[in-house]
Amino acid sequence: MSGNLATFLVQFTQFSGLEMNAHLVVEEKPARQQQKLVTLSKYIQKYPQGWKKRLELADLLYEMGNWQQAVAEYRQVISRQPQLIDVRLQLGKILQLMGLEQEAIEIYEKALLLSHNEGTQNHINGLIAVCRGKSQKAIIAFNLAAALEPDKVVHWLALAQVHQKAENPFGTLSALEQVLSINPDDVVALIHSYDALMAVGDIQAGRERLNRVIALAGHDLRVLQRQIDQRCQMRLVSGKEGKLTKSLITFALRQAPHGAEAHKSLAYYHILRGDWAQGVEVLAEFTAEHPHHPYGWYYYGRCLFDTGEYQKAAEMMEKAYHLYPDDCEICRGLCEVLPLEPLPLPLSSQERGVRGLASIVEEMLKRFPERWSVWATAGRVLVECFQEIERGCQVSEQGTKLQPQLANAWFRHRRVLALAGKHQEAVEALEKGWHISPAGGYLQSVPGLVWLGESYQVLGDVGASKRSWEAACEGSQELRAFNPAAADYWLGRALVGLGDRLGAIKAYESALSQELLYPARGEVEKTLQRLKGKKRKGSES
Repeated sequence: MSGNLATFLVQFTQFSGLEMNAHLVVEEKPARQQQKLVTLSKYIQKYPQGWKKRLELADLLYEMGNWQQAVAEYRQVISRQPQLIDVRLQLGKILQLMGLEQEAIEIYEKALLLSHNEGTQNHINGLIAVCRGKSQKAIIAFNLAAALEPDKVVHWLALAQVHQKAENPFGTLSALEQVLSINPDDVVALIHSYDALMAVGDIQAGRERLNRVIALAGHDLRVLQRQIDQRCQMRLVSGKEGKLTKSLITFALRQAPHGAEAHKSLAYYHILRGDWAQGVEVLAEFTAEHPHHPYGWYYYGRCLFDTGEYQKAAEMMEKAYHLYPDDCEICRGLCEVLPLEPLPLPLSSQERGVRGLASIVEEMLKRFPERWSVWATAGRVLVECFQEIERGCQVSEQGTKLQPQLANAWFRHRRVLALAGKHQEAVEALEKGWHISPAGGYLQSVPGLVWLGESYQVLGDVGASKRSWEAACEGSQELRAFNPAAADYWLGRALVGLGDRLGAIKAYESALSQELLYPARGEVEKTLQRLKGKKRKGSES
């Protein structure tokens, strides 16, 4: 990022009343924006027929997050200068972000009629397809635009965004590599290629990409957020490293005092230091101040889930869902939390919860059919909660058909097959996932090896289960550098399988000391009780 450009998180309100945030790259510092707003407003009152200063005002209102007024000003500019295609595209983009897709389509269609450039026409067709939820049509259109104008970064970035939304990390990476071949320092491409590399399980390449973008734009809020998340995973929350993590969070909060993600980071910083109550309180306060922010409720629910407060977590997730049912992450989160809601409940509440979960699953499959993780989540819920074994396995398998080269899709499918008691098929799914895992993909491959050992054990193949668990023990040492709590958790599970009771106790206790979160924490506490019970019986004998 060069010159005076900087990234800020702006807060805006959709016409539905939803409070949302968006990252904008702007030239003016917030402190100077208000002064400029007054100057431009006075000028336009004096010369209401002018359009250039009105366009400046519209751009400024957009940068400040006053999008409803910005929309009105852009419309005024277009009425005076209807040939300005870029202004129409900017207006369409804002309407899209505000959830007004139909109005955005109308603006894009008018821009399409005005355009005489084939590349631009294809790009606009892609934007219209995105508004209509037609991701394949959008991909075709943006590919055509990029083929005609391969040096225009805007086409490749739009293509990457569609792939990213469809949970296709390989398509995302392919498009972003084109951007980076044109501009190796493109911050947006570096950020989203880091996300895609992590999604495919290539931790080493992902970390190198993040380190590169930190060196280029360490103060960019999007970069800062990913850096904080990584440091929290690594449990760099105490001592000298902890002070650095806290300073990064403080800086993020100063940049985005109304941002849900920055508050989520502060919450987990406290939780991973062992102060769970203080961490949860951070998000309780944020939602009290921002009751119409769906991600505030989502992160609050996620935080409660991770600290074992399942019933309260479900309540918060439901609030997020009722505010914003169109968000895939919120739908998935609710499907994860509801099955763990503690019993007993009044029968009527249980029945309502089951019916609610069933309808959410079906709605999720209709709304997000292109996302592999939706099929994996739905398959697990169908098998685990509704005992719809055959349908659940078929639904889960669809995730592997959507992303056959993604190791995690096969690992998640294995989980559903194992829950369904289909251990031979689970082994086959794990083997497929294992063979396509990138070198150094320990975050996914270590759990896969543990599960492989457990499935082989059920099938009676002692030698194969032993080899899998031994490989998991080795891999957990590599995983430790990225997520030490997870490394010790999976090490403990592998050692339990190998019959090393003392080693498993040591690994599990280490995981708990590093604030291993629920639901894994609850499982570990029960297993430790059993293992230590065996130890006491052995001592007595």
